[in-house]
Amino acid sequence: MSKFDSLQGRALQFAGQIGDGLRNVPDHAQKWFKAGVAVGAARAGGNALARSTRRHPVLTATAAATALAAVAGLLVYAHRRRRAAEADGAVIQGQSRRVEAQRSAAAQASPRTTSPRGGRGQSPDPAADA
Repeated sequence: MSKFDSLQGRALQFAGQIGDGLRNVPDHAQKWFKAGVAVGAARAGGNALARSTRRHPVLTATAAATALAAVAGLLVYAHRRRRAAEADGAVIQGQSRRVEAQRSAAAQASPRTTSPRGGRGQSPDPAADA
């Protein structure tokens, strides 16, 4: 057995130990790894966008203007729908509905009268007390 064979065997053993260690990574380390991958992808996407913008500035400006017009249209549409819903007496503050007060036919026929004593010990006419 030569030195090369023993080095190769030790390298395979070391690679196996590293692989075993990667399989048993704690949960928080996996979260950090995923965050790092996301940051790397964002940077790569930003670099690709910058490169594309330098090569095709007219296309980029057109795409940006189109996206801006679409967002503005959505905002106008949402504002009009909200205003129409508020005008219809729809939901107020997300849960309540406005209820208009209406008098029943019986209440309109006979108006409310006070007792001869005026309720809580007072006469119905304040001038009569004096």
